[in-house]
Amino acid sequence: MTAWGALIDFFKQYKRFIGTSSRSAFNWMTWFWNIIYWIIAILIVFVAGLGAFFGKHGTSMTDATPLFGTIILVAVISVVLSIIIIIPNLALYARRLHDMGYSGWWQLIVIIVNVILIVGAMYSGINEDILYGIQTVISLGFNLWLSFGQTKFNTQYS
Repeated sequence: MTAWGALIDFFKQYKRFIGTSSRSAFNWMTWFWNIIYWIIAILIVFVAGLGAFFGKHGTSMTDATPLFGTIILVAVISVVLSIIIIIPNLALYARRLHDMGYSGWWQLIVIIVNVILIVGAMYSGINEDILYGIQTVISLGFNLWLSFGQTKFNTQYS
């Protein structure tokens, strides 16, 4: 499947939790959205950094709050983008799990563990960087497993 075909398929089947999705369709979409997030974040931080630099070195001094505004802007853009693609992503993950011969409900394990780690980071005395690191490793491991997992033919989901 091509990248464009995977993107069209991603939004056409945005609410379809039955059936299967190929490894290539999953990979195109998963890594595409990750790259989009990184590009947006890098561009916004770069622009804010330029604003802070020229604010301090220009003809009139301004305060250095562009970085704080940038962080808020990145968070807002990430939340809006996440809201737009959360249902299609859940459906894609379910279809990819079906393609590997597993129930789509398996993705709930990763979601529940991540929620527990986020709540744990908010309410415990444990260093939150460690919990966020564990969350990142779990999510990345799950994505890699789905990216490189073998397709099983003639499953109950085919």
